Amino acid sequence: MTTPPGWYPDPGHTPPLPPQQRWWDGTTWTQHTRPAAGAAAGPGGGKAGRGPLIAGIVGAVVLVAALAVGGVLVAGGSDDEEPKAAASSSPSPESTGPEGEDDPPGDRGDRESPAPESSPGDVVPEPGLGVGLTVPEGWERPDPESGFVAHRAAYRCPGEETNCVRGGAKLLPVSSGWEGEKALKGAAELQVAENAKQSYSKKAYGGITDHKVVESGAVTVAGQPGYRVRWRVENKLEPDAYVEAVVFRSPHVKGGLLALWSSVDIASEAPPASDLDELRKGVVRTGLGEGADDGNREAV
Repeated sequence: MTTPPGWYPDPGHTPPLPPQQRWWDGTTWTQHTRPAAGAAAGPGGGKAGRGPLIAGIVGAVVLVAALAVGGVLVAGGSDDEEPKAAASSSPSPESTGPEGEDDPPGDRGDRESPAPESSPGDVVPEPGLGVGLTVPEGWERPDPESGFVAHRAAYRCPGEETNCVRGGAKLLPVSSGWEGEKALKGAAELQVAENAKQSYSKKAYGGITDHKVVESGAVTVAGQPGYRVRWRVENKLEPDAYVEAVVFRSPHVKGGLLALWSSVDIASEAPPASDLDELRKGVVRTGLGEGADDGNREAV
């Protein structure tokens, strides 16, 4: 998982040299640096170690790895690790660009990111899947290279020194082998469990202590039959959350299944649960390998 580009504490800083910041371009560290006067330290004391990827390792029912859609946004590295430019190296953003204005230092708390990569109503495509997500109000695409859509409010995770988001969504493929009338329902039940496990990890939220199904049933997604399951999960460390998985037929590949993972915190700063419905209804069909919306948005 990557984080939005920004200024972060330089992982290669060596005392007694003055502290400085280095520009993270969303994928790797660049050569751009600047003095770090008044800058807030990032996770792991500013280190950009390999760190565990808290969210986004999809289970056996998924063909490829994908970002988890709620809860943990980034993972910091430990102090004894060497700096590495890896996807799991993810410090906290502090500015909009090498030539941009500094963000004020201080408590990071719940806040909106300074430079969204999308606007409400934009379609974030997954070209390899031939579908895309419509961005709801208050949400954004943090990384222009990813199909991950997140609510703009970020906060310190309750269980560790890293950042979480109040909601997120991601489209991904589901492995083959699901056939028959109960295929969509069975796949959705497995997908929602995996989504909850990855999005609200034990390390960040203390573990899920209970869950209950609050919504389930057949839906139509991008003109295709699907099935959704929504859980309300109780975490050991607040907040609790709504976690949803929708499995639907691929509009392009015969017999293929796709999944929409989505979730939102249950908190005053979080988006409403109705945003999960909006995300599902905003799944649109696009061309395979293309980024343009063909205008065929289908409502549930």
